[in-house]
Amino acid sequence: MATIYDVAREAGVSAATVSHVINNSRFVSLEKRERVQDAIRKLRYRRDAIARSLRQSRTGSIGLVISDITNPYFTDVVRGVEDVVYGRSDRYNLILCNTEEDAVREAAYLEVLQEKRVDGLVLVPAGGNQAMLQELLGDGMPLVMVDRHLQGVAADAVIVDNREAARRLVAHLLTLGRSRIAVLRARLQVNTIDDRIEGWRDAMLAAGEVPDESAVIVSESSIEEALAAGRALLDRGVWPEAVYCTNNFMTLGMMRALAERRLRCPEDVAVVSFDDFPWSTGFRPLLTAVSQPAYDIGRTAAEMLFDRIDGLRTGPAEERILPTTMIVRESCGAGLPRGGRRRSG
Repeated sequence: MATIYDVAREAGVSAATVSHVINNSRFVSLEKRERVQDAIRKLRYRRDAIARSLRQSRTGSIGLVISDITNPYFTDVVRGVEDVVYGRSDRYNLILCNTEEDAVREAAYLEVLQEKRVDGLVLVPAGGNQAMLQELLGDGMPLVMVDRHLQGVAADAVIVDNREAARRLVAHLLTLGRSRIAVLRARLQVNTIDDRIEGWRDAMLAAGEVPDESAVIVSESSIEEALAAGRALLDRGVWPEAVYCTNNFMTLGMMRALAERRLRCPEDVAVVSFDDFPWSTGFRPLLTAVSQPAYDIGRTAAEMLFDRIDGLRTGPAEERILPTTMIVRESCGAGLPRGGRRRSG
């Protein structure tokens, strides 16, 4: 591989002149600059990233660790982070890791990224690696958590108010006369799901209803597992008036279960979702959902990270809460008479 000295000999200039051209660090005459650039193209010279990182004490790499690449929500988060990093592509690149909500896999990726000496991390934590994250922070690693935070880990975070958004969503069902509300809960040991369940309880209690904990059906966070949970819910003998789904996989599984049982949504069972879909306008019935600003969450996290890396923020950890939007469409039964038209289960 060609070196800076090979380029200098080919161009008939000093190695220092080649360095000035590459880094644009000092004036070089147009004639010499063109000779250097011609030599770089001829020799196919590439800067040595490892040597440069040793000189600058930076690698120009950002680690992005997410929990489920198949989830459209996290895909949009990745896009937000990537767009910010791409804006600095002359200095930074992105390393993407997918943990599948597995703490062991997450720990392995964190070790790899630490070995690669990334300049900072954006992380959707799976939970269980608090001690490791505290150690990284203690070593000076800039870290921003996304979507969720971990108790005892004093890192920057970008989240939404899951509890309040869930409360508003369930309260909307209650105003439509749907008081027997079941819940499809994703089996994830993260505070986001806990908060979404608390929001359901808050709305029920505020309406004078007693939350039926037996109506909370827990499922792995996948469409197939949610489908099985939805079948079990509908086979209990008495259908709920509505089902509140705590993430988009739960929603897709529940809608498939209703279709299998030939039940109408929202006439027989209303459905609302925490998380909207990119293809929601092509979904029938149109889905009532809490929409999270996933792309903006990713952008904000990356911007906060670079502020830490560049020394623009040096104070205590900061938590930024971005707004959600409740989008009322057909699946909640808003267009039906109060209480809807339901057959008995």
